[in-house]
Amino acid sequence: MVIRKFQILIIFSIIFISCENDEDITCSLNGIEDTIIATSFFEWKYFIVTDSGFQEIDFMTDDEAQNSYDWDIAMMRNHFRTNSGLSGPANGGVYMFDETWDCSSFNQILDFSNDLTFTQDSILTNIYQLGNHENPDDAYTEDEGSHILENWGWFDIDNSYYFNYTHKKFIVKLPPEDDPRYIKLWPYQYYGDLGESAHISLIYDFIVPSE
Repeated sequence: MVIRKFQILIIFSIIFISCENDEDITCSLNGIEDTIIATSFFEWKYFIVTDSGFQEIDFMTDDEAQNSYDWDIAMMRNHFRTNSGLSGPANGGVYMFDETWDCSSFNQILDFSNDLTFTQDSILTNIYQLGNHENPDDAYTEDEGSHILENWGWFDIDNSYYFNYTHKKFIVKLPPEDDPRYIKLWPYQYYGDLGESAHISLIYDFIVPSE
């Protein structure tokens, strides 16, 4: 299920992790906001990225995705896939900057250097297996995914496995291969309004390589 919020100018409160401390900031961001409910521990949801939200593709299997150019991004819990590398046949991928997003930097980035190298999907080794929590050898398994987008947050195992955010800057390359599309992406929330996990709120917008 995808909850779409068709807004170009949105106002919301987020927790921004600064260098010194956490502070609540009310931001006015220019972009497309969406909330993805990806609660399954073993089934990926596949999406087409549009100018009005992530459009879910019904009934696409992992085997079908391996040979399909018709999807852009997939999500499962806190994990992402791009149509690239071991996840799909397209020439997608992700670039991560050293800096973090804030309202100003997100709004100001309208293009990017055309010499960036986008990292394609490989193997993730941290796919949590529900029910095997007590056995460290079986608690995690492998699956295809974007290890670059894993950097959007992390679980604090000493604090009830709370998911923390890095607010790293990402640019994602999307199909088609002969005319690729690009989005700036900011996943900023892992929990829903009632504290439900894997209710991922994000904002993105289309950008272009500089000439």
